[in-house]
Amino acid sequence: MSSPPEISVIIPAYNGGWVLHRALGALRAQDADPNRYEVVVVDDGSTDGSVDGLEAGGGSVPIRVVRQANQGRAAARNRGAAEARGRALLFLDADIWAMPGLVSAHLAHHAGGGALGVQGRSLQHPDSLKTVFMRATNLMPDVTIRRRHALSPMHIITRNFSVTAAAFRSVGGFDEGFVGYGWEDIELGLRLQRVGVSLRYEPAALVYHHHIQTLDALIPKLRQSGEGAVYFWRKHGRPAYLGLFLEIHPALLPLKWLVYRTGVITRLIEAVLPWAEGHSVLPLCSECYNHLLWRAYYEGVFEAMSRRGSVKP
Repeated sequence: MSSPPEISVIIPAYNGGWVLHRALGALRAQDADPNRYEVVVVDDGSTDGSVDGLEAGGGSVPIRVVRQANQGRAAARNRGAAEARGRALLFLDADIWAMPGLVSAHLAHHAGGGALGVQGRSLQHPDSLKTVFMRATNLMPDVTIRRRHALSPMHIITRNFSVTAAAFRSVGGFDEGFVGYGWEDIELGLRLQRVGVSLRYEPAALVYHHHIQTLDALIPKLRQSGEGAVYFWRKHGRPAYLGLFLEIHPALLPLKWLVYRTGVITRLIEAVLPWAEGHSVLPLCSECYNHLLWRAYYEGVFEAMSRRGSVKP
């Protein structure tokens, strides 16, 4: 029997289509020794046939497909981690295209042993910036400062994140209570940090995100994110710093209600947006889209809070 790989790449996939196949092609073309890594694709109830035949696709990098009923990204990633044989786990998404040095960059950090999490760098793929919405929402570059060592868990995004398998399992993996969009990765980062896992940022571990979003498709995701934010905050005891980070602290909510829930500003935004889109005024489009997405977020926030009989957490 062959020795286990050093790192397992885990990809949750739901109707990934051709983008998933391109992602796997990039993983087969890594500059790392193919004996050092494996790829585990977790089919989370796909109906488009995109995972059919993946294991027989050829190439020197083994690809295993694990199938389950649709349960969401957290559950799919946990299933992949349970099936993985590597000493470290590298989480990607189905729409992530890895640069050739990705696996090597993660392996270099994990070679020294110890409990470690490594956040890679992610950029939007230029080919995905085809619509006014995509160009407007990606108008400004991310200039957030990330510390190479002692990275804040608030910067953890598990579409390009590796972690020592033993450390991941010691904290129970992803919280499957996050059934919708968002926050399960940052919440995992907080728990890893609390048990002493060192978090690092490695910009050389580069991937490109190829996902052409639309406003209509993103709005329900932001509602889910708002609901998930309330779950996140309550789970961790409602600390002030986390409430401020999630922008759901009680001190903020009256203003958020006024801006996003009364409809006064929204009606103006909805009147302006068609003109801005028609003339491709990207800065104005960006502001309009941001308002509508935040509005969806706070729909989720206030709905989740009201389930306990009050809009107050």
